[in-house]
Amino acid sequence: MTLAPAVKRALFGVIAALLAVVAYLTLTMPPVLQLGTLVRLVIFHGASTWVNMGLFTLAGVTALAFLATRSDALYSWASAFRYLAVPLWVVNTGLGMVSSRLAWNSVNLAEPRLQASFWIMLAAGLVLAVDFGLGRKRLTALADVLMAGALWALILGARNFVHPDNPVMNSGPEIQLPFFGIVGAYAVGMLLAAALIATSRSAEEVAVPGD
Repeated sequence: MTLAPAVKRALFGVIAALLAVVAYLTLTMPPVLQLGTLVRLVIFHGASTWVNMGLFTLAGVTALAFLATRSDALYSWASAFRYLAVPLWVVNTGLGMVSSRLAWNSVNLAEPRLQASFWIMLAAGLVLAVDFGLGRKRLTALADVLMAGALWALILGARNFVHPDNPVMNSGPEIQLPFFGIVGAYAVGMLLAAALIATSRSAEEVAVPGD
């Protein structure tokens, strides 16, 4: 399925508006006693990570559905989620290190969650290597499924060392409401971006040998 130019322009406009909402909610978040206005960066990093994990999960789920059905449309969606999730994880890892440096004046490489982020980034790079290096849909889809499983295993298995334990849920509505607003607006924006990428890939109808 291809989108009409007017529909694409409308989607770009909605995505831009949603990102503006994300920026507004982040920049107007009230300072807190311990972190001051730095809480805005910390909360945005957390919200973005939630969305990022959702993108990897959707890539794995749609890739699994592709393996079951051999639907090119599903593969296009899996690819779209992958192409958004991988660079976003690199950015989020960098934001996490910046947040740690500013909040605690150090970046502790022994932090389990930071180590998990590095392993996830490495795994994501391997998925892209399979995608671009081998060019096999089924192998790439399998890599997406394994990537999603590895992400959840690493995140759920990482102990809190320096990282605060569930800081959002332990905060009041002045933090929780902007956080969930950022997550919602960002998630919808990324889903619309994935739709643009997926429909563009479907329109190209590139045949991959051996699949």
